[in-house]
Amino acid sequence: MLDHPLSPGKTSAIEEGPWHYGADYVTVYFRAERHALANIVPEPFEVADGLCLGYVCEIVSVADSALEMASDRPDRTLYHEAAIGVKCKYAARPGTYFPVMWVTTEWSLLRGLLNGYQKRLADRISVTKLHPLNPGMGPVSEGSRFGGFCVKGPDQVLSLKVAVKRQGAASELPSFGPTFGMRKYPRTDESQQSVDEPVEVLKSNFRVTDVWLGDGELRTSLDVGKIEPVSGAVYRSGFTISGSRALKKS
Repeated sequence: MLDHPLSPGKTSAIEEGPWHYGADYVTVYFRAERHALANIVPEPFEVADGLCLGYVCEIVSVADSALEMASDRPDRTLYHEAAIGVKCKYAARPGTYFPVMWVTTEWSLLRGLLNGYQKRLADRISVTKLHPLNPGMGPVSEGSRFGGFCVKGPDQVLSLKVAVKRQGAASELPSFGPTFGMRKYPRTDESQQSVDEPVEVLKSNFRVTDVWLGDGELRTSLDVGKIEPVSGAVYRSGFTISGSRALKKS
């Protein structure tokens, strides 16, 4: 049983995985300057061609060990997330590294750090949520507009907008490959052992539906150099994370 921090059962900050996720994404794909990206992507990962993505999303998540949380503790199943991802390579393998990922709950933060994500607590994350029965909104369609932003301290660290043009398919979304991460915990005393471990996040049961494509725009306080938007997308995704696998350093 995973008790993290070291407190047993229901007082644990993280339920034992695997962990299942369903997310509604508003995503902007963009190109940034490779030399700037190289400063925020650690070795042994290497920036690919400058293609990146930024997203804001709403997530519902449950663990295999605590499926009852959905009804008993819904506050432990819902959160918001915002992130910047960089297309990169590990050896010859393509993948994605997230230099930073902001979330709104402690338990999501700790899960992420456990598995190699560079997560931070956000002060506020907000994203457009349409409701098909709202007379002033209606369901997603051509011409729908979405926005999202993340605030940390005095800064709006990420903001984006997507203007929907047409319905699309999952195969039309840019491919970034598997997710890479870094489990890094430096020593605070000579008696300790440090952890400096590149990993691949183990994802399965991956599905994408309700894809809508269009134009996007994005701003971030992260230093990525000049930003050139490529496209925008709104979609739903589901997947399972069972942990992360250590990668050998080159």
